[in-house]
Amino acid sequence: MPKKIDHAERKNQIVEAMFRIIHHSGFEKATSREIAKEAGLSLGSVQYFFPKQKDIYMVAMDVIYQRFEERMQKVMQKDQDVFENAIRMIKQIVQANTEEERMENDIWMKFSVMATMNPEYHETKDKSREVNLNFAKDVLRMLHTEGYIKKLISIEDSANSLTIFIHGLVFESVIYANLYDDHIIEKEIREYLRRICNYN
Repeated sequence: MPKKIDHAERKNQIVEAMFRIIHHSGFEKATSREIAKEAGLSLGSVQYFFPKQKDIYMVAMDVIYQRFEERMQKVMQKDQDVFENAIRMIKQIVQANTEEERMENDIWMKFSVMATMNPEYHETKDKSREVNLNFAKDVLRMLHTEGYIKKLISIEDSANSLTIFIHGLVFESVIYANLYDDHIIEKEIREYLRRICNYN
């Protein structure tokens, strides 16, 4: 009797293979044929689960968002200082603890650049920024509610500035990986938040 295929596991196998190719060789090398080879599957198997190249990209970006959400749930500590929680939350986006985390940031950055040149992905690219902007608003509201930000601020404008800071730090940590470890990233985040908070 043939072994039953776990569809979720097989899709994950294909997506992980694509991640490795994009990270090491770029999007132009992430063809269905190359993904199949990297995953140890036939081209037909990849095309069965993902008939179009776009289908793999969409699922891959969803996987990155899901992982981000999972890390966010783990990092929030209700009995901890709100300022420290804010730092931990931002570190979940600007992540540099493991090779896997660095790879995810590298892929996110490459996808964003690729999406600017391909109208087919503009909606996903815009959704990504909206997710990050809403995240920045949540962090700022949390700090404001707990009294860390006492001066009158525009959450909208401040969230935009925080998003720009986060994206810039992600970019820097990917391009100049040798200059950024977990401690340096935390230091940069801490200093940025101190500037907008009444925190000594």
